[in-house]
Amino acid sequence: MNSGLLIASLLAQTLLAQTLTQRDLNLAKLGSRDQLTAKVAVPRGYAVVIGISDYQKLEKDQDLPFAERDAESVYEVLISKEGGNIEWQNVRKLLGKDATQARIRQTLEEWLPSVATEQDRVIVYFVGHGLVDDNRAGYLAPYDVDPRNVGGTAYPMSRLSEVLANKVKSRWKVLLTDACHSGKITPNSTLSTVNDTFRQLPRGFLTLNSSRESERSFEDPTLSGGHGVFSYFLARAWMGQSDDDPSDGVVTADELVNYVRREVRKYARDRGENQTPTDHGDFPNDLILGFDPGRRQKLTQASIELANGTLVVEVNVDNVEVYLDDNRYGVASAKQPLRIPGLASGTHTLRGVHSDYEPVSNEVNLIPGSTQTVPLRLHYRKTVKPGAQAKYDDARKIWDRSGASKADLLKAAALLEDAFKEDSKFGAAALLSCRVVAALGDSAAALKHCRRAVSLDETSPEARVMFGVMLLQTGDAAEAVRELQRALTQSPKDPFVPSVLAEALIQVDRYQDAETAATDAIARDANFAQGYLMRGEARLPQNKFDQAAEDYQQALRLSEFRSGGLRTFAFFAVGTGMTKHRSGRAALHRNQKAVAYFGLCSCEFNRKNFIRAINYCERSVKEDQSDPDTQILLGQNYLELFNRDNRREYLGPAQHSLEAALRLQPHHERESELKKQIAQIRELIPLVR
Repeated sequence: MNSGLLIASLLAQTLLAQTLTQRDLNLAKLGSRDQLTAKVAVPRGYAVVIGISDYQKLEKDQDLPFAERDAESVYEVLISKEGGNIEWQNVRKLLGKDATQARIRQTLEEWLPSVATEQDRVIVYFVGHGLVDDNRAGYLAPYDVDPRNVGGTAYPMSRLSEVLANKVKSRWKVLLTDACHSGKITPNSTLSTVNDTFRQLPRGFLTLNSSRESERSFEDPTLSGGHGVFSYFLARAWMGQSDDDPSDGVVTADELVNYVRREVRKYARDRGENQTPTDHGDFPNDLILGFDPGRRQKLTQASIELANGTLVVEVNVDNVEVYLDDNRYGVASAKQPLRIPGLASGTHTLRGVHSDYEPVSNEVNLIPGSTQTVPLRLHYRKTVKPGAQAKYDDARKIWDRSGASKADLLKAAALLEDAFKEDSKFGAAALLSCRVVAALGDSAAALKHCRRAVSLDETSPEARVMFGVMLLQTGDAAEAVRELQRALTQSPKDPFVPSVLAEALIQVDRYQDAETAATDAIARDANFAQGYLMRGEARLPQNKFDQAAEDYQQALRLSEFRSGGLRTFAFFAVGTGMTKHRSGRAALHRNQKAVAYFGLCSCEFNRKNFIRAINYCERSVKEDQSDPDTQILLGQNYLELFNRDNRREYLGPAQHSLEAALRLQPHHERESELKKQIAQIRELIPLVR
């Protein structure tokens, strides 16, 4: 994707960009009622999403500004219930520095074959550079590729072919590549040679490449905030815009390929460029790539024919989030309209959302093949009724007071309920209600308040973070991660958001992804203690004890943990009832310093430095005397010392710690094991000098 060439082309053709030529009519076939009411069996899905914008060893002008944004977009579509319909835990995302040769190899060659069965569908998506070596062998370029040693540092296409053809046993397999951006990386990596390597892949699965022959794959900085053209229309296809043969809520491989080829080719030609996605390979006629049950249900009531068109959304204020049919499409500003090409014809609902204004909606009937401009004028600033504001302010004073009692919190909850009765659009009251009710221990009620807060202010990352945390608390991990990832895009600079996402990923055992999120928090603020704490928590279960210990130490050096910031965002400053698991990871634990010391104790225990571990465990107990897991780990350290040195002096402290754990939590998940160890200690004490 040569963004410089594309920008020049766009500047030269501004009028053309504003008035696209009439598109050929591509009328959709509406599925029969029998088709629409028939049950759809969607195979379980697994996917690998890889995207690299900034390469470690390439020149800056060879970077791809929007590649990682494209990968994020495809990832969000794949895990969406209205798109790929794949459980998020079944998708591995490797972006930027995480997309190393080693990580790509491990994900494709070990993880993917180990989970995907014959009845599953498998999707591999790559956006980045493609390379060719002196022997005309093709490669995908990972983050750490060295153009002077392509064979040793890139990922071979031949190996990818072997993995997908033979190691991954699934019947439904798709490879999507956006890798033909430039011929400048190595002398042999011309557009023709890179494209030729994709044509040489086995025919046993569907391959869709972003361009053909000597064509370049383009990026467009004006396309929904900046995207690769291929990946943009790929995501739109998955979200149902390709569902036209028949239109039945199911996106098949044929529909997706036809839509992406047609729309990319048309979009590029309207701007004086050539880009035609190319597919090859044999795949089953029933290859389902996406499914939207809600859309299918609506279509049972429909009788209109569908086609494609473009909407241009104009707004009167800056930073307006635009939703099309309840799906977020991008941000529009007063001087920068948002273009949404490649849409199905018929009725669409556009909604503009801004934190300072009342949201506005506009329904438009999109004519087949047309480009229509739709204004979204935000005129009414959000206001709060004075009585509701006064009650909110009183509740806020209670909440902000450290050490608020249960009675105080109940009073605050009642004030907020009254405030909301006076002003049902008071989003801040809904959000604070979520926090207060969560602190009172009613997670189900708190979840309802958070859901209401998000619906009232979709632009608020605070509300979305709290909603994600409550989803996690009530057991809906998949939705929690989705909400937190959306909050991440809404708050690109705040380090707190990725640190909470890291915490959520830790709770669902996605430790590598959690480490990436925590690293993002640190990149946003190198002095953000919680980022280091969460990265230590993510590294500990991966047995990265040296690195985890460094993170815990850094967290302690920065150690105030911004308690005020924690109260602003989430409820765990008051406490949630969630406790650490025996792996040593924290679950939104309120005493952050205790967690750091506990993590250091765990690291030293695993490194068999038991004396040092005991010192850290004792510090953790001093910070938080209510935690049974720290007492258990402290006791295990003393037992390990006894096993090593056979000294009686270690048995007493071990017994004391294990008994303390059971006093704190009589029905601990390790209750029977702990009681057995205590009994053994009592038997040993008289026998050992």
